[in-house]
Amino acid sequence: MSVSRVGVVFGGPSREFGVSFLSARCLLENLPRESWEPVPLFVGKDGLWHGPAAARAEMERCFARPAREALLDGIVAGSAPAPFEETVASFAAAMREARPDILFPINHGTFGEDGAHQGLYESFGIPYVGFGIAASAVGMDKILMKAAFAAAGLPQVEYVPFSRAEWGSAGRRHLLEERLGMLHLPVFVKPSCAGSSVGITKVKHERDLPKAVAVALEVDHRVLVEEGVDAREIECSVLEGEEGKPTEASVPGEIIPGHEFYDYEDKYIDDRSRSVIPADLPEEIRNEIRGLAIAAFDTLGGAGFARVDFFVERGTNRVLLNELNSLPGFTPISMFPKMWEATGLPLPSLLDRLVRSAFRRPLRGR
Repeated sequence: MSVSRVGVVFGGPSREFGVSFLSARCLLENLPRESWEPVPLFVGKDGLWHGPAAARAEMERCFARPAREALLDGIVAGSAPAPFEETVASFAAAMREARPDILFPINHGTFGEDGAHQGLYESFGIPYVGFGIAASAVGMDKILMKAAFAAAGLPQVEYVPFSRAEWGSAGRRHLLEERLGMLHLPVFVKPSCAGSSVGITKVKHERDLPKAVAVALEVDHRVLVEEGVDAREIECSVLEGEEGKPTEASVPGEIIPGHEFYDYEDKYIDDRSRSVIPADLPEEIRNEIRGLAIAAFDTLGGAGFARVDFFVERGTNRVLLNELNSLPGFTPISMFPKMWEATGLPLPSLLDRLVRSAFRRPLRGR
């Protein structure tokens, strides 16, 4: 039986740079060796690619650092990319060394789950795991994603989207402030394109809103302000159906934050949050969540896998769709593999299924 080489791509010019090392290590250690030979491919913050030997060395350096320092290591605003010619040459050299039959990108955030890498792979005819170009781009952009969900009639919290230019215009700012004033406090201010709760601020007082918007605008030029709800945070994992079968959803799980909300440090650093899988919910609510998770995945034209996040309002059990993550983590605390484990699909089998799903999908336009 032949064994295919799976290039596990991690790193990249993202604020979630450090987190991708943990996910990559999980994939490298748990892909079933009877079918797959995993090879690491590292992308630096400057965008330069590095083959397996340098990638392994970089991973060793990362895990030799204090965990907090490594996880908080991400690209900073204003960082310059490497020259175009060097980037192209580095990609070619890394691919020659790795000789992958397929790529499994696990570089979270920008230039990993936003369609940029997916477009590169499509251009060169390389099969890859996960969402395609358009679905990745929409799934990464919260404003576009919420517009797609609204068009599909999926229930969501109230929100107001706007751009840096609109916020900076006196006339438009006045209109925005009128709309924002209709949202009930507290609100959450978020950059449109970012993951792992990067750049998100919970605002309890109207006077704090401008500062929170400034924080979000450091991450992206478009922002959305969401109305807060008194709710439990529920997540559900989704997988592309096998051999033409419908999309599947796992049992839902609940996140109980250690901070006031489930922010970046609560997820990866402080280790105070906890998860409950399966979530303690009435069966009809669990089924509603699973159905909405599949609907969200299919609305974006999902492929491979995703994690879908929900709010279940306290007192009413009203289910509201929060967002979809098209490249969920495989860190020790990541909910995506844990929920599938609880559903009866252990990690090695889950990874095997993901890689096989990518081989079945034809490259776009071919």
